Amino acid sequence: MHLRLPRPAAFRMAIGVLPTLLAAATIGVGVLPASAAAAPVVYSVAPNGQGTTCSTTAPCALATAQSKVRAATAAMTTDINVVLADGTYRLSGPLSFSSAAGDSATGGHSVSYQAAPGAHPVLSGGQQVTGWSQGANGVWSANVPAGTDTRQLYVDGVRANRASGPAPTTFTRTATGYTTSNTTLAGWQNISNMEFVYGVEWTQMRCGVASVSGTTVTMQQPCFDNSTKKQYGVNADIPTSIENAKELLNAPGEFYLDKPGHTLYYLPRAGQQMSTADVELPSLQNVITGEGTASNPLRGLSISGITVAYGGWTTPNSADGFSEVQANMRLTGANAWQKQGSCDRFSTTDPGTCPYGNWTMTPGNVTFAYTDGLKLSGNTFQHLGAAGLQLGQGVTNSSITGNVFTDISGSGIEIGNGTDANPADVSVMPSGNTIANNWIHNIAVEYTGGVGIFQGYTRNDTITHNQVNNVPYSGISSNWGWGRTATKTTGNKITNNLVYDYMQQRSDGGGIYVLGQEGTSLADGLVISGNVVRGAGGGGFAIYTDGGSQYVTMTGNAAYNANNASMGGCKEGTTTPYGDFSFTGNYFENLTPNWVCGNPTNVNVSGNTQVSADGVGVPASLLANAGLETAYAGIAAPPSGVAPTNLAAHKPAVAQFLDGSAAQLQPGSQLAYATDGDPATYVQASGQFKWQLVVDLQQSQTLGYITVGMPQAHFATDFHVDASTNGTTWSTVGTVNNSGWGSIPVAFSTPVTARYLRVVADKPDNWNQRGDQMAISEVGAYAPAAQGSNNIALNTPAQALYIDGTQADMQPSSTPALGDDGNTSTFAQASGRYRWSLQVDLQQPQSVNVVSVVMPTDKYATAFHVDVSLDGSAFWTVAHRTDSAGGITGVQLDAPVTARYVRVIADRPNSGGQTGGQMAISELAVYGTK
Repeated sequence: MHLRLPRPAAFRMAIGVLPTLLAAATIGVGVLPASAAAAPVVYSVAPNGQGTTCSTTAPCALATAQSKVRAATAAMTTDINVVLADGTYRLSGPLSFSSAAGDSATGGHSVSYQAAPGAHPVLSGGQQVTGWSQGANGVWSANVPAGTDTRQLYVDGVRANRASGPAPTTFTRTATGYTTSNTTLAGWQNISNMEFVYGVEWTQMRCGVASVSGTTVTMQQPCFDNSTKKQYGVNADIPTSIENAKELLNAPGEFYLDKPGHTLYYLPRAGQQMSTADVELPSLQNVITGEGTASNPLRGLSISGITVAYGGWTTPNSADGFSEVQANMRLTGANAWQKQGSCDRFSTTDPGTCPYGNWTMTPGNVTFAYTDGLKLSGNTFQHLGAAGLQLGQGVTNSSITGNVFTDISGSGIEIGNGTDANPADVSVMPSGNTIANNWIHNIAVEYTGGVGIFQGYTRNDTITHNQVNNVPYSGISSNWGWGRTATKTTGNKITNNLVYDYMQQRSDGGGIYVLGQEGTSLADGLVISGNVVRGAGGGGFAIYTDGGSQYVTMTGNAAYNANNASMGGCKEGTTTPYGDFSFTGNYFENLTPNWVCGNPTNVNVSGNTQVSADGVGVPASLLANAGLETAYAGIAAPPSGVAPTNLAAHKPAVAQFLDGSAAQLQPGSQLAYATDGDPATYVQASGQFKWQLVVDLQQSQTLGYITVGMPQAHFATDFHVDASTNGTTWSTVGTVNNSGWGSIPVAFSTPVTARYLRVVADKPDNWNQRGDQMAISEVGAYAPAAQGSNNIALNTPAQALYIDGTQADMQPSSTPALGDDGNTSTFAQASGRYRWSLQVDLQQPQSVNVVSVVMPTDKYATAFHVDVSLDGSAFWTVAHRTDSAGGITGVQLDAPVTARYVRVIADRPNSGGQTGGQMAISELAVYGTK
């Protein structure tokens, strides 16, 4: 069976980016003059390839082609390309590249493993699970081989959640675990499979349970000591949740692996058919590896256009658990809490092991070490259980360009590590690498302290033009080592990246987070320039220079709508150097740095410009240049849709006062602006608060709904819509109360026939009211849907999910279905957590043009964002709103998109005491073209 994975790779190739990248990969390293260049040697492979011909008409297996490459590299006279046909390549072991085995290119040429034109090959480390049967309570089960272990499961390309929930008891901490208020846990089965999860500030720790006897819980060691005794705080105490217990298997999309019983259990999501579902269980940790030696690095390897999927990682199931320090770095081994990473910060008589090398890094599912000239371009890394890509020791001059990283348990990209701070031989440190034009999003979905791009100790690396969004902790993290450790880090640059919707779950981080000594002076220190950082969830800084940071230049960046300080950080103690910063020429919402632990030394903060929370004041050139460059923008673009025909486009309009007399217009306002298709222009009357706009459709039309676009600065909180066939006799066909700005849909209960439409302002009707005065940026008029409601989300399956993707508990008498039932007097509202989302399933991909969110005026998110997806796994953010006050918010998308799933995610409030209380959704409506 050929497995088709979600959209990112296919969409990227469809827009023509990958062919360009493949052409570049084919050119290779050390290009010969055009007159002398020889055609590459090509080996064609297919998932079911056989024989040794390796041609397009008789493709061979991938392993066969690799053997041919290894036999040919020593005497290369031209490039060698291994071209992968479409389909899924199920690996029994890692696809391993080694200089010793002959995988290096020679003679200045390259060895490329690349997708065939138009193909979407998948390298899979997973195994399919079949033979499902239905049991009690809708739970399905399947037998798996003895010894099977996993922390992840994927059903039809969507990650399942391990069975989880709150504890059925209260806990009291003891030296070895807990005592409980009742004996419920003692009656649960497979206790040693159960895991306690601790969310503490910037970390998320996970420790297994050793045993339960009566009311005594004994935790696995050394994880429990390492997580509860750390000398630098952020220690585990009472678990925030329990995972991997069959007794907690009660929510759609959850699974449980009974290891002693060799049985996998799963509760399907709505619409999933287990008799035909593609169920994937990761069986390999390493999907791709590449390695040379210091004296013989792996050279000239290129991989492009390939999807890497279904790699796993089960080490956290061991006694070490997942005792996180920060950014998915962990404590492992007995007494690690006492020794590892502490140096002399806490004790001069028992200083621990220095430098910080004993902290253990989360591995990558794709790993490289001691390589030179590695090129990874146009690939997709998804459905992975560790980190996505790890560039380890001795990786030099690599180019990681135009890739997508999503649905990964840990960090997206890791460069370097926390070991090589001050090596005698600097060649072990990664150097000269470029991480450019990659889209990293929705990563660290299991280990939520992970980051989009983690840069450990490296030299002369450049992280540029990447887009990092929807991450639970920091977006980009640079350098390593708390306190003071000598480092040979130097010459790194973080430039022109776009980071938004970071800190979605954890706290005390940043869009860009810096730690430790970055060089020996500002001249060779870290440069942070041209980045745009916006839209944080939890607490921290937009750009964060944390303890021990030194030699950082920050210039020409923009930071706004962060709900935190734009810049600042925290020094460590009185003896740890902290400072040597130059922060100039930036565009920040907050111009005063927040030095929460004391001022740094040698700081220049000058020439910065204050901008508004919505980014007004940031130069357009800076906004346009940050993030993916034009040639790569398509990798993060949602699938395009088809806009419905606007019957009001470019039709004539008149502005009137309510008595029918002609209204004067505000200076610069024009009637044509109401139907010109440009939401940045608008018409606004002058002299009276209440006025009306009449649009002549020029012939009678049958209409199903209209949209009224109003700018953020001037909108009617109440208005109604009249229709007429003759311009004389009018009927009210729609009324809107508690409106906000945006594109407000007005749906008709039955189709309306009209030539003239009239939008009449009801409020504001005096001074000092919300909305100021109605202005109209665009009127849209649309034909009725061929079948049913124009609101294509009406009564479709709805889910309420916490920000981590698990099913949300609901407030009393509230259900997800109340969020799209067409009744604005009912609402869906989650319980227990402020951050949650309402997601609707449109049942099939459809064009989406306008999203309308109705929230009660006493239960609303002051800020939220809207995501869309084709498959329920890969999501694109298509809109943000930052100033809701309940009522109706209409979101006209910048361009129509094709989507099956639409979700609204609460950004603010996300803690008690904020205006709005907590988001409730009375109605999530979606308009477009079926």
